[in-house]
Amino acid sequence: MSVRKWSRKLTPILAAVLLVPALVLTGAPAAQAAAAQLVAAPDGQGSDCTREAPCGLAGAQLRARELVGSGSAVTVTLLAGRYDLSQTLRFSAQDSGTPEHPVVWRAADPDAVVISGGTSVKGWTQYDAAGGIWVAEVPVGSRSRQLYVDGAWAPVAQATARELGFPTSWSGTSTGYRVTDATSRRWLDALRPEEVGQVEFVYTGKTGPWTQSRCPLSSVTPGESATTLTMLKTCWDGMTKRPPRAPIESGGLPNMSTSTVPTYVANHYSLLSAGEWYLDSAAGRLYYAPQPGVDIHDLDITLPHLGRLVTVSGTLAEPVHDLSFEGLQFSYATWLGPSVTGFAEVQSNLHITGAPNQGKCTVTVPAGTCPYGALSQPLGNVDVTASRNVRFVGNSFRALGGAGLSVRYGAHGTVIEGNHITDTSGTGLFLGCTYDPQPWDPTTHDGIKQNCTPDPAAVAGDQIGRDEAVSDTLVANNVVHAVGRDYKAAPGITVLFGRDLRMVHNEVYDTPYTGITAGVVQGHATDADNPSNNSNVNARNEISDNVIHDYMQELRDGGAIYVEGHQAEYVHTADGTLDVEATRANGFVASGNVAFNDRPDTNYTYYDDAGSQFITWDANVAFRTAGASQGGCSPAGYLWTINNYFAQRVGRYACSPPALAVTAENNTAIPASPTLDDVPEAILAGAGLEPAYSTLSKVGPRVLRYQSPRRADGTVLLAATGLRDQTKIYAGRTELERRRIGSTFVEVVVPDSLASQPISVGMPAHPQQTTRVNETDPSVTSSGWSRSASRGLGDFQDDLLFTRTDGATVSFTFTGNRVRIHGEKNNDQAAVAIAIDDQDPVTVDTASPTRVADAVVYESPRLGDGPHTVAITKLSGTYATFDGYEYVYRW
Repeated sequence: MSVRKWSRKLTPILAAVLLVPALVLTGAPAAQAAAAQLVAAPDGQGSDCTREAPCGLAGAQLRARELVGSGSAVTVTLLAGRYDLSQTLRFSAQDSGTPEHPVVWRAADPDAVVISGGTSVKGWTQYDAAGGIWVAEVPVGSRSRQLYVDGAWAPVAQATARELGFPTSWSGTSTGYRVTDATSRRWLDALRPEEVGQVEFVYTGKTGPWTQSRCPLSSVTPGESATTLTMLKTCWDGMTKRPPRAPIESGGLPNMSTSTVPTYVANHYSLLSAGEWYLDSAAGRLYYAPQPGVDIHDLDITLPHLGRLVTVSGTLAEPVHDLSFEGLQFSYATWLGPSVTGFAEVQSNLHITGAPNQGKCTVTVPAGTCPYGALSQPLGNVDVTASRNVRFVGNSFRALGGAGLSVRYGAHGTVIEGNHITDTSGTGLFLGCTYDPQPWDPTTHDGIKQNCTPDPAAVAGDQIGRDEAVSDTLVANNVVHAVGRDYKAAPGITVLFGRDLRMVHNEVYDTPYTGITAGVVQGHATDADNPSNNSNVNARNEISDNVIHDYMQELRDGGAIYVEGHQAEYVHTADGTLDVEATRANGFVASGNVAFNDRPDTNYTYYDDAGSQFITWDANVAFRTAGASQGGCSPAGYLWTINNYFAQRVGRYACSPPALAVTAENNTAIPASPTLDDVPEAILAGAGLEPAYSTLSKVGPRVLRYQSPRRADGTVLLAATGLRDQTKIYAGRTELERRRIGSTFVEVVVPDSLASQPISVGMPAHPQQTTRVNETDPSVTSSGWSRSASRGLGDFQDDLLFTRTDGATVSFTFTGNRVRIHGEKNNDQAAVAIAIDDQDPVTVDTASPTRVADAVVYESPRLGDGPHTVAITKLSGTYATFDGYEYVYRW
């Protein structure tokens, strides 16, 4: 059978989609020459909406509606500046254009227009000089779960349980804890009543290693012998009272033990440290501790007050249609839901906000909400529903407190192309809704209207059927990175249910969890023994020609592309039997994707998990990955893995029953660190941004992500982010010949004379420049050590390895002539033995009267040039830590 390759058939019009709005103005068809041109400005007060007398956003929208009603084509040009919204900017059917003349909202300068849901905070005064803490007045009652400093997310005040001196467990109860530990009680009993409800306990990996739940306190009651903690009921029940896995389920929702001490505690003034903030809502005071050496008056500090910045929302009968947003930045929004219900996470930011059996439908007693997997999903700060032909082209979604962009409920023909999505607290892009896998079922319609739309009352009269599902969506040439700032189980992109999706030529990286996920949770009630359970509307969806790397950086049990559940509507023959080939043509295709760089304990790269069926993995690449390149647990089957280039195992299915109809053919084993001898250049060149969008690659941090071994002819394959066409590559201080291969890969020629020199991107290596390596790098192996992330204490990349076990060893290899080992120094730190190559070990005491994060605990003498192996062994004390290393070629 011929597998669909939509990504190879993109029409020329996609390559011509506008990235620079000025080009549209100069190249517009003659039919649009007389179109109405409206102008808005941040301080616009005019009614003419001209450049000389611009309108504000509301005035421009009102005038655009009038002109559209009279039959005009309308473009609204936004002049440079920040548009601080006092309320959500709402687009309805009145704002629609026509297929020939869509209404366009466009930035005059794509890099200079910000649609903001926040307010800049001014008037800072020093509050605690010793602690480096400043305070500013904000409106009493201000509420936000986020703060943005110089346009980037800042962590709220927090500390680990270990830092607070909490023990490894407390006595759990049905409503919270009974705490007897004296150190814990001192901190808890000191909380004022008005502070209690603001404090959150965060549990990393405690409701499944792929989750990070967070639960607010409800009350603290000191007693003679114990302090009683009552947690927010919805959240606590959602974490600790989930029903046992039903016999039909292939994947459960793990419960957390009530005795579990939180990983860390957040949102209290006493927890403030450098770079963190705390909002006293009742007093109207915002506290912030700048990093050392930073003048707070030089910072742009923004406190968001809106949740949804923009909604594009019609009804199924009267959708919003033919509306385009180009070159805008959507920023500075929050999401207050977790403060109200807590965040009892199940998977991929889907969470429980009702009874603990929410989404369990008829598989448990008592039954939960239907359909199966009908969990709550994160707020989309920009939200599209009930629409036709809405386009987001060349925009930026950043500094947002929920999901950056959500598209759901009857959104058809949505184009999301050439956008930059980053610095979101949740997933970057969310497609579909947890309540709509079976819109043909009338019993689901109320749930769909209540949970899949921003205004249930507005859609009360809608007649729901298959047309309610998201369809014909194009997600192409976007860069998505650095998501999950607050909710770590956020994939870069989340796909639930829909039809005819083309997700092609995107780059997704630096994600704490999975890169791209499709169909999460709903497949848990389907397996090879029950393949027909939980059918859904998915059909003809494709995820192809994407580059996905540096994913799974903090949590576990995910992959580059993670899929669950039905991925095709069944097709039956005349006698009622399943037509496998026709159904496969209706199914899911992932082709031409390139994935590399996960964390050492990642179990799969291309992951067809619980209930997965009718999936084709065709001509994908996986290297520098830890687990199997493809496989999963309890898929239903009908899986084809063909023509791929994988460094790890194919078809690893560890759970029973065995999957149905699994085909693995013509797959090529490649080295963990391949060169162009091992992987077809056409796949690497075709993955990621297309040439018309290649300049978008510059938005990422300029980092060398991969370097292959040097071939006999001197060529080396590199992968890097932050690339421009003119980016130079160096060996030492010598510029190299280079050839760009697609948006991410570069081939360079390294002469024999430079073979020992370090390769750098953008700037020549300094003769004494060191290269810093995190402990998650594949060069590091460990036994008896665990990883701690998101401590907020100044660890390099906010994580480290630690152990309490004497004799536990961590080791790494590097090529250079000197090395520094980093870790934490503290009063409970251990003595460690450090051995380099075959030399005698050196004993190093890492104890210190006070905590010092990311400290150099050992610096080697000058070593010979070349490869070296370092082993670190815990000898004594309570803890040993390892926060990576840095090495030098020339000192």
